[in-house]
Amino acid sequence: MDLTQATLGFEFKKAFYEAAKQLMASTPGTEHVYVVFGQPATYVPEDIIAFGRITAGQDAATLSTNRSREETLTLEVMLSCFQGGGEEAELVASERCYELLRLIERHVRMTDTTVGGTVRECFLTSHESDGATPEELLEQGRVIDVTATFTAKARVRA
Repeated sequence: MDLTQATLGFEFKKAFYEAAKQLMASTPGTEHVYVVFGQPATYVPEDIIAFGRITAGQDAATLSTNRSREETLTLEVMLSCFQGGGEEAELVASERCYELLRLIERHVRMTDTTVGGTVRECFLTSHESDGATPEELLEQGRVIDVTATFTAKARVRA
């Protein structure tokens, strides 16, 4: 059974993950970023991009025999960057997180706007970060986490 008849959620998340993995592997300075579909198995790499929660909402699109729907997808992308050192490392880790976010955002906004042909459009719609290392990790160095939300639109046709 072709699941794209019900939702494009999985195909979108998988294509976005694969695009980010390829982007990191081919961009100088990001070839060691750990890109993972779901929860990371390890937190050893200094830079991690994890593709997590996806949500979908659908509205009727046309009243044809296919009964197509307009689908709005949201995907959470978590970025985590570690930098050894004291409080000066906090800024370095934060800069790195936002550098990686900008690379991904630009890719889906300018280069691969349909995320591998899975959606009609995709944009970064929000992001959030506590902006500081949790107290329990301070002795090890500094880590900044950013959760970005990308929103995509697609037509489910069958």
